[in-house]
Amino acid sequence: MKNKVYPIMQQLPVGKENAISSEALVEQLHLTSKRELQAQIAKERNAGAIILSTTTGGYYQSSDRDEIAEFIRTLEKRAKNTMKVLKSARKFLKNIEGQMSIDTEDVGA
Repeated sequence: MKNKVYPIMQQLPVGKENAISSEALVEQLHLTSKRELQAQIAKERNAGAIILSTTTGGYYQSSDRDEIAEFIRTLEKRAKNTMKVLKSARKFLKNIEGQMSIDTEDVGA
């Protein structure tokens, strides 16, 4: 089995307490922006790299199972909150569309 190489992950410190900021990583990796860094991290994560991050924008490699479990819980909580916002936005949009069809019917009368 061929080992995958993850250039960004290889640059990350081990352990949450050693997390490196986005700004420092952009400079260290000679990238042009945090957006470019985030795209590269997403690419590595999608390929299987386990790149953890803090809520303050620091990135690191796991030092143990507990750090990975904590990261998973954080992402799950964020996903649940995102789904709640989507539900509210969809409901609002549906109400607007329903109101628009009522307004359109009034114009034709």
